[in-house]
Amino acid sequence: MQPIDPNTLFSIFEAGDEEIYKEHNIQDTLNNPYVLMGMVIKGVENYFMMDMMYMQRYPKEYKNVRNVTKHKYYNRLYKYLERLDSDNFGNEFKIGESFDRDQAFLSLDYLRVYFENIEHYEKCAIIKKYQDLVYREVGELI
Repeated sequence: MQPIDPNTLFSIFEAGDEEIYKEHNIQDTLNNPYVLMGMVIKGVENYFMMDMMYMQRYPKEYKNVRNVTKHKYYNRLYKYLERLDSDNFGNEFKIGESFDRDQAFLSLDYLRVYFENIEHYEKCAIIKKYQDLVYREVGELI
């Protein structure tokens, strides 16, 4: 087996969503905060699925690149959050209606805890802001 390259390991997920939007000429949708949040939520789910698959199938090889891969992938997910404007969540959608509140919060929490462990506290603060937004908007629905 060839060595696992952490730079390309999850490339199918990195380009996947954005390429689909571009392919269908709707790349402006990539500025929609709900699309970006969805990409973060699905990205965390995809990471865990791929991580588990690689650990089971290639345990020795994958262990050598696992931390680097997670770091690169979580940083790319965080970049979607940087593109969000928490003040630009329009009235046509609510996070609590568009996404499962617990799923959204938990996905964001995985990112937050990861960045907390590597002491990237500025990123933690941004992620926490979106976690609070998830619960604030859901609270407004009740």
